[in-house]
Amino acid sequence: MSDLVGPILEVIKFIGRPAKIYLNYHRKFNKYVDDFRQAQADLQAREADIQQQLQDEHHFGKESKQEVGSWFRKVEEKIGYAQRVGDKISQGKYLFRSCLGKLVDEATQAMKEVHAEGQFSNGLVVNDSSTTKVKLPTEELAGTTKAEEIYQYLMGDEVRKIGVCGMGGIGKTTTMKHVYNKLVEGTKFSKVIWTVVSQDFDIRRLQKKIACQLKEELSDDEDTTIRAAKLSEMLRKQGRYVLILDDVWGSFSLEEVGIPELKADNGCKLVLTTRTEEVVRSMGCKKVQVPCLSTDEAWRLFLSKVGQDMLPSPTLETIMKDIVGECGGLPLAIVTVAGCMRGISDPLLWENALNELRGCIVSIQGVQEKVFGCLKFSYDHLRQIDRDCFLCCALYPEDYEIKKEEIIEYWMEEGLIAEMGTRKAMEGCGLSILQKLAENCLLEWVWEGTHIKMHDVVRDMALHITRKRFLVKAGKQLEELPNEEEWTEDLEKVSLMDNSISTIPPNMKSPKCQKLTTLLLSANSLEQIPESFFAYIPNLKILDLSNNPLVNLPNSISNLENLNALMLHRCGSLEILPSLSKLLALKKLDLGETSIKEIPQGLEMLVNLRYLNLQYTMEEIPNRLLPKLCRLQYLAIDTASKLAKEISELNKLEVFEGWFSNLGDWNTYASQRKRLHKYNISVGYWHFPASNYSKIVAFGGCDINSGEGIILPYDIQQLEFSDCEGMRSLNDICELKNATDLKECRIAQCEELESIFSSGCQRQTVESLDLSHLENLKVLVEGSSVGTFSSLKKIHLFSCGKIKNLFSAKLVLHNLE
Repeated sequence: MSDLVGPILEVIKFIGRPAKIYLNYHRKFNKYVDDFRQAQADLQAREADIQQQLQDEHHFGKESKQEVGSWFRKVEEKIGYAQRVGDKISQGKYLFRSCLGKLVDEATQAMKEVHAEGQFSNGLVVNDSSTTKVKLPTEELAGTTKAEEIYQYLMGDEVRKIGVCGMGGIGKTTTMKHVYNKLVEGTKFSKVIWTVVSQDFDIRRLQKKIACQLKEELSDDEDTTIRAAKLSEMLRKQGRYVLILDDVWGSFSLEEVGIPELKADNGCKLVLTTRTEEVVRSMGCKKVQVPCLSTDEAWRLFLSKVGQDMLPSPTLETIMKDIVGECGGLPLAIVTVAGCMRGISDPLLWENALNELRGCIVSIQGVQEKVFGCLKFSYDHLRQIDRDCFLCCALYPEDYEIKKEEIIEYWMEEGLIAEMGTRKAMEGCGLSILQKLAENCLLEWVWEGTHIKMHDVVRDMALHITRKRFLVKAGKQLEELPNEEEWTEDLEKVSLMDNSISTIPPNMKSPKCQKLTTLLLSANSLEQIPESFFAYIPNLKILDLSNNPLVNLPNSISNLENLNALMLHRCGSLEILPSLSKLLALKKLDLGETSIKEIPQGLEMLVNLRYLNLQYTMEEIPNRLLPKLCRLQYLAIDTASKLAKEISELNKLEVFEGWFSNLGDWNTYASQRKRLHKYNISVGYWHFPASNYSKIVAFGGCDINSGEGIILPYDIQQLEFSDCEGMRSLNDICELKNATDLKECRIAQCEELESIFSSGCQRQTVESLDLSHLENLKVLVEGSSVGTFSSLKKIHLFSCGKIKNLFSAKLVLHNLE
């Protein structure tokens, strides 16, 4: 017996430490799961941030670095694996917690490693905009003398600070954009920095904007003085630079911001634009006054906007010149009136326009009478629906760039766009309204037509028109609600979005606003709302509380029976909702990225619901709920697998975002689905790729049986495969001949893949191929045919070691960029 004791003790010593580790996994299992969830959330947040940064860079035509693409693929792999681990957690047995705990811990550490790799301190793109000089989009410059004068001051050694001043709408910003573009073409300055200051000046916000232009970050937790010191050092490292501060409304200390003293020995320059000469004087700048256009300059600008073909007779020319004279040589006024009259050839209509301009004597503070009169003239000639839509754009903060989809969605929520049977038709109507407003120069397109923006003078006019009906303090850095006396009984819309309001005092009286239909409180710091707050706002139709750390909502929301839209997106601390059973008028409900785990009481009764977002929130949706919401046009959910048949039965559905955990459920849905206007669908891995396309399917981590196949929508535009097994060619697993709209194909980490397409496959529409980590890929096409890839513009290959020849001589590649 004694002979056995020694070996047994040795075995116990050997296994003791692992046993202790596994016991620790068992005892602290919940903590490991919490760490796992946090790591998963952190990694997804980092991925979203970098995707947004890349989108901004892509606006300038930049290409992502290969290491960034490789990082995204790692993220996709780790998130997909985490999803599978998450499934095991939900199905786990108590007795197996130790083994599962080890699995969870390993997944957590792997995600943390990838998160740490996502710093990219040297930039995300090949030609990083921190070193590459990018021109600003701008209008043609009507008068060139002041732009040249400013440029010469910058090139010389005498003047360090320049103040460009003039009334609103005179063309200060346009002038400086032309100067900026000329500067970046030259070599005298190593950096040209453009920053908008705006009316609501805030030192910390200006510090952050300048740092952002330098691709640097300042901590929000640090004192303003410390931030100034760090910003000053950042600027010194730039060498000789020009800092342009656009739209300055008041003087401030450069030192307090962190802008170093501008000396001859460092060669740095400062330019600011402002409406007031006082700012120029108090900041010690060389004044450059932008004058009104001369008669000839004004006439040329007007003709360039209204069209030379509008001069069929001397009579019309005379009236047009009189109208230009009424614009007072102000570029914004000229452009606005020309846009309003474009395409009109009847002299009587031009005569009437002249009389209206002469009769418009209304003005607002800070804007010359002529400018406001011309803007008001353009506004008055819109249809009523266009006017209402235009005024709603003023609810956003000053200088805010609004996504076109966002503003159209808002108009739909307001009921400004009438029901047209389909969401697609309503979006088309909204787009035509945007186009009309842009043509009349009341809005301007930015970011290549993906966003719109209001000139600050135009916004001033809109706020003047609505001053008795709208209370707009968006982006004003408020920490408290407006005073009770500001909540007047005539208010119809209140916008307090993008502030720092953290509390609504419990003793504050409920606003008595019987006419109030819209309340926008998104992007604040609200944690609670008093129970009585909504007591006297019975006609509220739109309530946006998105992006707030709300813990709960008052039960009084349940009594807002006229509510059309309730937005709670990204209220991450919100776990439960009051009953929705009385909100029968509700058409839009957005609960995306909340912590709500169970279906709110009464949701099944919302038969008028058109829009429902439950993404990144509920883990399970009860059977037969969706068929009760038979008018749904937009649906975003994660748990689509168990509901494939129910989703396919939604006859009015036009936009769908969802996740199917396996191919079988996807094929079930795809074989029965109705035609959709837009879709973004993930199968296998939980991954929704950022894209410029509206019809996307992404397969990740799928074990594909080549004999079974995959059903693809015929109108798919973007197709993705990552980390999939059992596929040697796309044609073996899915029918691509019918995919006649396919524009982009991305494939990564599919080890068995040997070719992408076969010669008989339809590929003339494909514009982009992104192929990476395909160890056995040998050819793109088995047996090439003439015309293959005739539309191909871009191809990206990374870590595809066995491929020798990309294209044969037969292929037509005249579009390759």
